[in-house]
Amino acid sequence: MKTHNLTLFEKELWSKGDNYVAGIDEVGRGCLAGPMVVCATILNKNHISNMENLPDKHNLYAEIKDSKLLTPNKRRNIRDFIINEVISYSIIEVPHFKIDSDGLTRCTKEAFYQAVKKLKVKPHHILTDVYEIPGIATQSQTNLIRGDNKSISIAAASIIAKVYRDELMVSLHEKSDKYKVYRFDKHKGYGTALHREMVKKHGRSDIHRKSFKVR
Repeated sequence: MKTHNLTLFEKELWSKGDNYVAGIDEVGRGCLAGPMVVCATILNKNHISNMENLPDKHNLYAEIKDSKLLTPNKRRNIRDFIINEVISYSIIEVPHFKIDSDGLTRCTKEAFYQAVKKLKVKPHHILTDVYEIPGIATQSQTNLIRGDNKSISIAAASIIAKVYRDELMVSLHEKSDKYKVYRFDKHKGYGTALHREMVKKHGRSDIHRKSFKVR
C-alpha cells in the first residue's frame, strides 16, 4: 500500500476540523518474554498535507509504513525523523507480570487509554489498531483492523514502539549473563525457534511470561 493512501483517514478527519489525530499501536503483544509497548502519535497535519513540497531532510513521511515492513536501520532513521517532527507522542510499557495477571486484551486496552492520556496535546480523534479504548467516547475513535497498513498515524506509532522495544530487549541481553543465554538481541523475545530452544534448555527467566506456552 502506498503511503499517500495511508493518509486517507487522517485527511477525512482533518476536513471535519479534527486537526489533532492520534494513532495508536502496540508491539510485542505475542512475545514470550519482555513487555508489550504501546505508542500514541499525533503527526503534523500541515507537514503531511504538503509533504510533496517539504525539503528532503524534513520529508521521510513517504517512507512511513507498518514497522514490520522496514529494515532495522530504516526503522531507526524514520523513528528519529518522526520524533523530531511529531506534535506529540507517548510510550507505555506493559510489564510481563501484568500481562500474566490481567490478560492481553485488558492490558492492551488499558495501555491504549494510558497512551492517549499521556499525550501532551489532547487529540480530537483517535485511530487505533483493532482495539476500542474503554473510557473514551466511541464517536471520538475509529478502530481499524490492520491499522498500521491503513493509517500513517498508526504506522508511525508502530515504528516508534518497535524501535523502543527492540532497543529495550537488546539492552536486557547486554545487562547480565542470565539474559545473554536467551539471545534476546537476536529475536527480541518473540517465539522463534532459537528462543524456544533456549527456554527449553535454560528454563524461563524472570522476564518471561508465565501464561504463554513454549512448545
